[in-house]
Amino acid sequence: MKFYCYVMLFVAFSIYAQNRLDCSKCSSEIIDEAKLNNEDIASLKLLKNEIYARKGYVFSNAEYATIFKKYSWYKPVNDNKSIVFSDIEVKNIAILGQRISEISEYLNNENNSKYKTLSEEKVNQIFTKEKRKELGVNFVIWKVYEYKDKTGSYYLVLTEDKYKESVKGNNFNNAVKAFNFKIENDRWTKTFEINDFKESHEDSIWFWSRYIYVEDFDQDGIIDPIVIYGTSGLNLYSDGRIKILLYYKGKKIGIRIQNGILDDERNFSVDADFYALPKKIQDKIVEQMNLMVGNNHSILPYGWQKKMAKKMTFISEQ
Repeated sequence: MKFYCYVMLFVAFSIYAQNRLDCSKCSSEIIDEAKLNNEDIASLKLLKNEIYARKGYVFSNAEYATIFKKYSWYKPVNDNKSIVFSDIEVKNIAILGQRISEISEYLNNENNSKYKTLSEEKVNQIFTKEKRKELGVNFVIWKVYEYKDKTGSYYLVLTEDKYKESVKGNNFNNAVKAFNFKIENDRWTKTFEINDFKESHEDSIWFWSRYIYVEDFDQDGIIDPIVIYGTSGLNLYSDGRIKILLYYKGKKIGIRIQNGILDDERNFSVDADFYALPKKIQDKIVEQMNLMVGNNHSILPYGWQKKMAKKMTFISEQ
């Protein structure tokens, strides 16, 4: 698989090099976004990483390190923390990150659960103004999952506090809240709640529905929702954070990820109880983490899979 990924990256780099789409002027000129329309996600990722490479960034990703060291202009620095990006470079990184995000959004159609979200009409019918007030649902309802298992019927309600209308698929939220309600004889009981808000240096926070699962992975007859949300900052996903929360047999188990462009900026923590979960659930969460990396939504420390295999609870580049 690793060799296959390298081949794909090399082919993509060769193609975009032949077409003379490069970042030789990305430090002084804003990228012409019209030229990006025909580029695939692999080419865009290479172009974005070329900005780092031209500053001498030392890649922990072996594939990128191998590709860029073939070019005479690549002069690795001694310390990535010494790199300073110009305003134009930061803008170009953001442009490429946005385009990568848009393609990822298109390629992922949320086919991750047999329990689909309710229609807007159904949501408005069930969650009337009076019902929302009764339940304490004050933010805009974004999605509602309806599911059943041997313990009863439930609604998983995802809400977001918007401060600006969405632009080109981007969300602008101050905070997120999730509620899980059990419905029994018209009585609603809240089984768990999630609350978080964007920090001062972040642009937005929102639920990442493409990675959310509402399934019974260990086949015990009980559905254990996997709720995932994240933030974006100046460099979009690259310096945001992600939270993966699983509710298993009444206990909240989490993984908290901090993305970062520089090696020492990225890390994540894993609740010790994660490693006691059934293997199928652990594998599903690791699979989602791999998808986040592949979709350019997360930058995880080098060798993170091996470190998780050792049941480490804090994982960084060190």
